Amino acid sequence: MALDTEYCSFWGKLKNEAVWNDWKWQLRSRFTKLGDFLEYMGVNADHCETQSNKIPFAVTPFYASLIKQSAHAEKLLKTVVPDSRELELSPYEKHDPLEEDENSPCPAIVHRYPDRVLFLVTNNCATYCRYCTRSRLTRLTPFNTSKSQLQAGVDYISQNKQIREVIISGGDPLFLDNTKLEWIISSIRQIDHVQLVRIGTKVPLVLPQRIDDELLTILEKYPPIYVNLHVIHPDELVTDTQAAISRLVNAGCVLASQTVLLKGVNDNNDTLQCLMEKLLRNRIRPYALFHCDLVAGASHFRTDIKVGLDLVDQLRKSSSGLAVPAYIVDSRGGKVALHSTNLMKETEDAYLLRNWSGNLVKHPK
Repeated sequence: MALDTEYCSFWGKLKNEAVWNDWKWQLRSRFTKLGDFLEYMGVNADHCETQSNKIPFAVTPFYASLIKQSAHAEKLLKTVVPDSRELELSPYEKHDPLEEDENSPCPAIVHRYPDRVLFLVTNNCATYCRYCTRSRLTRLTPFNTSKSQLQAGVDYISQNKQIREVIISGGDPLFLDNTKLEWIISSIRQIDHVQLVRIGTKVPLVLPQRIDDELLTILEKYPPIYVNLHVIHPDELVTDTQAAISRLVNAGCVLASQTVLLKGVNDNNDTLQCLMEKLLRNRIRPYALFHCDLVAGASHFRTDIKVGLDLVDQLRKSSSGLAVPAYIVDSRGGKVALHSTNLMKETEDAYLLRNWSGNLVKHPK
């Protein structure tokens, strides 16, 4: 996607291509005021709430331009624009729906499963999603995890030999500068019992300029690096984002997608089939279709679980098996990859599911 002269004219400063392609300029020039963003998009603010539940508002110029040019702009807008419905809290919703804080033995580490940990290195993102599972963190004053906290996390991983996989997450790890990011990756790679390093990110979709030669050089030094992308709609895969993805693959990264099922955004067969097949064509394995977590203020994004099961069944009938992700509900009892044999019982307001460890967990509809 070339220089968006309309965006630049909106701010009264015509930028050149070199500036537009500078990822740090993109971050500095983000929309952080809802009114400015809606004016640029040509949208009124009737159903928007500036404060909402205080998830930060920020959209990169690139992603704003992508949305504006999308044939389904109204769907993508739902995912970034604050909505007054975020203030409507269902009784089963939690600010920490996965009880990550309870499974945090030290700052920056979440240890829910015996063999893997989450390493939360920042609460910042280039663009903020309104349904974020970690909105409890992103709504705090923006910060990157301190060097002492990062060192404590590395020490914890080093001292626990059952840990075979480290998932670097946040926030978005690619928000960090290259020096800090390389220190994190190299420190983990020096731990003998860690076999897999994974990065969770949406940056290639909202800030593809970040995937530059310097970053790729770092990633190439510590193979294999697994990258889980957060792709929610086929319109996010445009020329520039596909080029960034291709650069990651060519640098030796193994790519997969974790898509969140969102009501009114991608909860229909045509959209999901198009997305999963487009992912495959871009060398991204459709890994997971996540049921939207029970995060506070996100009920308007959640479908019924049976909607997700039906959509995956339709994918099996219409697409290659490679294009069929696991449909996953993440509960306080851990992830449940849903299929008919572990949906044990349905009541008026909930489902009884069998989770990864064989235990039964109750999940609201």
